Amino acid sequence: MQKLFPEVTLNEPLFKYSTFQIGGPSDYFYRLKDSRKLKPLLQFCKKNKLPYFILGGGSNTLFDDKGFRGLVIKVETKNIKFSKTQVTVDAGMSVATLLNETIKNGYQGLEQWIGLPGTVGGAVRGNAGCNGLETKDVLLKATILDLKTLKIQKVTTKYFSFKYRFSKLKKSPQIVLDSTFRISPRKITIEEQKSIIKELNKNRIAKQPFGLSCGSFFKNPIPFVKEKSAGYLIEQAGLKGKTIGKAQISPKHGNFFLNLGGATSEDIKNLASEVQKTVKSQFKIQLEPEVYFLPVKAK
Repeated sequence: MQKLFPEVTLNEPLFKYSTFQIGGPSDYFYRLKDSRKLKPLLQFCKKNKLPYFILGGGSNTLFDDKGFRGLVIKVETKNIKFSKTQVTVDAGMSVATLLNETIKNGYQGLEQWIGLPGTVGGAVRGNAGCNGLETKDVLLKATILDLKTLKIQKVTTKYFSFKYRFSKLKKSPQIVLDSTFRISPRKITIEEQKSIIKELNKNRIAKQPFGLSCGSFFKNPIPFVKEKSAGYLIEQAGLKGKTIGKAQISPKHGNFFLNLGGATSEDIKNLASEVQKTVKSQFKIQLEPEVYFLPVKAK
């Protein structure tokens, strides 16, 4: 494989690419910096029956301690282009960088995304959001790649069938290559804009714990009400601070799992299972993880 793709590395530790800082080595690892190189990579995988996993920012992924028997493709494409009321950005750019670039170039509209982890591609795939702003609210169109046919197509927001923390890409073999978002020229001073962001970030930090975490671990039940949020249910079940191995439910927020240092993937999974069982027993509600557990061998 390295003859065709010399940038591929062997036995790359995956914990470095997860906000949980958990995970063993991947047999093969490739940093994708040019989306045009994705097709040849996938064609090679199909021809050689090599399992692969396409990784964004690693904020919603739990790697196994045994690693991954196949190829992990880390999307690091970062082109960005502004127009009067739009910004088009590659899937590999982090949401934090996108926000900074819009501010630097004199635009507004994405301030509520302060603190949102992960990449733009991951945000679209999972309809990520925070501070009341979801991806569906600002996405205009996107370029996607069908992983089965390897065909590229342009689609609009409607295509994704967005719901809470969901798009149809979660149920179909397609990935985002780039996305176009609605923005507007800054109508306030940059000092006022930064003050808004600072206040939003302050409120977010006050509510959420600091540490090795993936952010919210479980989706909120639908329909959403504050008294039935995942965090509230976990707290009411008396599970805040619950620890298994080196994994802990944050004493500050019930829907945040922390790696206290040296936690294993099994620690996290066992803690998640304990939460699901307890909440189901007490409230008759089945919590669904936002986090994807990557198996050692792809199915």
